Amino acid sequence: MSMDQALQTYIEESHGLLEEMEAILLRLESEPQDDETVNAMFRAAHTIKGSAGLFGLDAIVAFTHVVENVLEAVRDGTLAVNGELVELLLKCRDHIGLLITVVAETGTALDAQQAAAGEALAARLRAFLGGRIHG
Repeated sequence: MSMDQALQTYIEESHGLLEEMEAILLRLESEPQDDETVNAMFRAAHTIKGSAGLFGLDAIVAFTHVVENVLEAVRDGTLAVNGELVELLLKCRDHIGLLITVVAETGTALDAQQAAAGEALAARLRAFLGGRIHG
């Protein structure tokens, strides 16, 4: 399998994982204490991040790492799932999809507006973590 074929496989698998993440997040809204649902969400994000690293897709790795940190806090019980967090994670899921589409499919970086939107989402995620760690 060539690198191009492997990258195409990564893109296809990631889009499938993003669909799974959306379904998981919608389930979390009604079942916020379901450990297996939280674990499935973490695994999907972890797979996208890990595979992106194999291709040197650093923007995907960096953003998804912040999402993973939040999901890890949910998994270990230091952060509770609520509607605001689910809404934010849905937006993050969309941003990961954008990163995969732009960075992986075209090989270009996000434009300034897209990059700023991603930074704003990452800052909101960090605020969730900071609020739990310091408060």
